[in-house]
Amino acid sequence: MKLETVLQKLSTCFLKLESGFEYGSQGRLLLRNIENLWFHQCVTTSRYNVFLTGSDKFSKTIQDLKDANIDTLPFGLAAVENSKLSWNESLVNSKNKAIVHKVAKVVTFCDGTNAKDLFHKKQRERKAWWRKIVQQPSRFFLTEAKKGKNNESIDIRAEFPFGNITVETINYQRDVRKIFLQDKNCNDNDNDISAVEHVASLDWGCLVLLCDSFKETTSCSELQLQPKIAPYKAICKVNLEGNESESIVEDLNQLVLYINNLLRSSGLGTVLINDNLFENISKHLHVPFIIGVDKVSLKSGIVSVTSHVTTLAESVHVSQLIDHIASNCK
Repeated sequence: MKLETVLQKLSTCFLKLESGFEYGSQGRLLLRNIENLWFHQCVTTSRYNVFLTGSDKFSKTIQDLKDANIDTLPFGLAAVENSKLSWNESLVNSKNKAIVHKVAKVVTFCDGTNAKDLFHKKQRERKAWWRKIVQQPSRFFLTEAKKGKNNESIDIRAEFPFGNITVETINYQRDVRKIFLQDKNCNDNDNDISAVEHVASLDWGCLVLLCDSFKETTSCSELQLQPKIAPYKAICKVNLEGNESESIVEDLNQLVLYINNLLRSSGLGTVLINDNLFENISKHLHVPFIIGVDKVSLKSGIVSVTSHVTTLAESVHVSQLIDHIASNCK
């Protein structure tokens, strides 16, 4: 498998990589889902305080935290922004120009005695996070550490037949107290403060997830995205047997609308599709779950939920549909 082959066979609704990362409608949702998962893991559910800011505002933010007395170590500063730093330049023909890509990073300030342990802990945590959102977790690995006088760095990469893609870099910097936390109250007797930074490229990560999900056989090629990152989680289809009355068809269409609104109100993305165009459109959406409704559903409330990956169908009551879809998207 070559990178160019994958990009050619991907729908333009996802991603093109010519002069830069160019996303279609589904690609933008995919990128947003990855960013939301990153934010939840690294900011919302962090075991210590992480404050959102910008790289050019780190010093001001730290001073604001000190003034508010909420700068107790450890704490982190997070930023989501575009970067012009070169990543994976050997994989693309960028005419010697760095491709702008979106990065998400957290810099954690901590006591110098605990920094090295945090550095190794972040390596394990971040590699495990990437492995949870792909089909083949074993493709992610840590590179050899690069060591300097007062710093150390290591990359997380994904392995493919066409080459390795760096998705994240983790840095450890000893004694940053004089750089970031200078004020008139600091003195040389204070404990050293170190920083551990992890920077993930959301754009390169998005490309990795697409390549990881791309399946090609002798007869066809398709995309099997992990449900948790899929742009849309489900689509509904009306299954008709013979010539049903107009009232039955109308009731089934109303049930489809109800299910769509039910899932959307719970944050589970869906797409409404005309039944006459269902087969053609569903192939391009790569939705992980297809919900089938029929005349029996109107009486019992039971619908069928078919997994795109396993092709197995389960019978689920409408009242349990949200929990069923959500549990498979964790």
